[in-house]
Amino acid sequence: MSGDCHTNTIEGFWSLTKRGIGGVYHSVSKKHLQDYLSEYAWRYNRRNDSESLFESLLLRATHP
Repeated sequence: MSGDCHTNTIEGFWSLTKRGIGGVYHSVSKKHLQDYLSEYAWRYNRRNDSESLFESLLLRATHP
């Protein structure tokens, strides 16, 4: 594991995830829950990157 890990870290992640799912998708089925969590984990892990999330996604899509 790299970096510091605190209770506030996971609480912050869940807060952003719950607000995001409730605000964007409104509900989530059990079938697709892992996909939604993976998306929000990806977003959370890149929240401090200098490039935008869209640019980062495009770079990953074009350079596997």
